[in-house]
Amino acid sequence: MRIKLIACDVFLRPISAIVATSPHTIDVEYVPMLAHNEPDTLRANLQARINAATIEQQYDLLILSYGLCGNATLGLTSPVKMIMPRVHDCCAVFMGSKEAFAAEFCGKLSMRWCTSGYYERCYIDKGLTGDTSHRRETYPEYQALIEQFGEDNAQYIWDTMHPEIETPDAAYIKIPGFEMPGHEAGFKSLVEAQGKTLRVLAGSVEYLQDLVNGPWEDERFLTVHPGEKIGAVYDMDRVVVAVLPTGIWP
Repeated sequence: MRIKLIACDVFLRPISAIVATSPHTIDVEYVPMLAHNEPDTLRANLQARINAATIEQQYDLLILSYGLCGNATLGLTSPVKMIMPRVHDCCAVFMGSKEAFAAEFCGKLSMRWCTSGYYERCYIDKGLTGDTSHRRETYPEYQALIEQFGEDNAQYIWDTMHPEIETPDAAYIKIPGFEMPGHEAGFKSLVEAQGKTLRVLAGSVEYLQDLVNGPWEDERFLTVHPGEKIGAVYDMDRVVVAVLPTGIWP
């Protein structure tokens, strides 16, 4: 099977290894980490990549490594069959399953977490610290507030509208075979500097392997056929659905 895979580069190392031994012929295209901070921009970016890929090549299947990701995938459509994981974001994928994610994060969905790939692409590549509040500067809505009210007032308005819900602990998800020196220790230093306790969780590439290679069972993966688009139900089970252009579920 000839497959086009469009993936967030937070998965670059494990996906590269999986594709290297895949029974399928897979062309991979990576999108920079943190693009989901601007969901509308990411959605347009992904749709443009889908359109370009399916025009230039004859693919049997298109795969997205993205979940709902802040509604960034909402409304995406493809002229060939498209597969995506039934998750809200990549945390469940790194945990290896929705069940493993629910067991550790249910009731504390705001808990900060990290993986080696996340630390590499987010904290190191982007020069971020443990304080994520400055990420507001990546949002066009925040820039519009600055233009309208000035920077001090914009910060107050934004922080009032987007209060951070903190937990006393943070999680580092260890992915066997894909740990890089210093990443766990680096994240531990960041969270402990904020007075948090680091919990180390066992992750897995199983979900990612099945996303790339199949089988694509309906309970874990959404299949979007030509003429359908990605919709959302926002639960913790199905998460996303395929809908017709009219908005009606097929």
